[in-house]
Parts: sequence; structure tokens; C-alpha cells
Amino acid sequence: MEFNKLQKILWANMLKSTDRYRKGELCYSDFVYGLEGFMDTGEFQDKELIEQWYNFWTPLEILSVTKGDITTIEDADKYLLEMETFLKSKSDYHFNEEE
Repeated sequence: MEFNKLQKILWANMLKSTDRYRKGELCYSDFVYGLEGFMDTGEFQDKELIEQWYNFWTPLEILSVTKGDITTIEDADKYLLEMETFLKSKSDYHFNEEE
């Protein structure tokens, strides 16, 4: 599946959100549910991609449910890194360098 223009923007926004959370510009719940909003808005149709994404997102959501906005970067760091790595790997694969 090749990403369309909107999907590329939304995927890039997921990466930017991770960076913004790390910088303290987003509270944890806004970060986590913002990621989900980008995913839903993108209307991605690749079942495997969606499943992989949720596998990385779910631990982040569990922290949101259990700790809420008191979740620290240290609490979430492992999951943040895994999500960032996944997002970057798929953006390299799905983004056409010419666009």
C-alpha cells in the first residue's frame, strides 16, 4: 500500500507528535489519543499495517488509562522508542522520495 498525500501528512504528524511530547509540548493523553486520531483520519486500508500500528500504540494507551497525564517520559520511553522506530520504518517504505 502506497500512502496518499493526506496519509503521508498524518503519518509525519504522528512522528512530530512524539517529538512534541518528548519536548513537553503535549500532555500524555493528548499525545496518545492524538496518535489514534491521526490513524483514524488517515483511513488506512492495509490490515497488517493497522494491526502493527495498534500493537505499538496499545502499550502507550494502557499507560494513559492507568497513569493518565502523570505518565512521565521515563515511564513511556521504551514504548515511545518502539512507536517512533515503527513509524520511521514505514514512512521510509511508503513515502515516495519524489513527493
